[in-house]
Amino acid sequence: MWREEGWEGFRARETESLKAVTAPGTVIATGGGMILAEENCRFMQEQGQVIWLSASPEVLAERLESEPEAAQRPTLTGRPIADEMSDVLRERAHLYQAAAHHQVNAMQSPECVVEEILLSLSLARAS
Repeated sequence: MWREEGWEGFRARETESLKAVTAPGTVIATGGGMILAEENCRFMQEQGQVIWLSASPEVLAERLESEPEAAQRPTLTGRPIADEMSDVLRERAHLYQAAAHHQVNAMQSPECVVEEILLSLSLARAS
């Protein structure tokens, strides 16, 4: 899709998709670029709890490279994924932080990540 429509077209469809799938009780895992549009951030914050699963650039790069679909994901810069991750996180960290109601360290075991998410959500419901 991004080849035909470019990043602007891709981001527009991303926004449309976010709005189309949002419903009460739904968990939506977005791509890292979702927060680039202020409209998306505002929409997500108004519709539910936004959780930022944070990890180091090295861990993110390793995870991306280990996925069979990794070759399908275009790099933003054409550089090695680890270098790109460092730059992207440096540029976007403040956006992720501003958009998120909660930040969870995603470098823990999956079980710990789930526990932390559930705790964050239960605390949000209680307040």
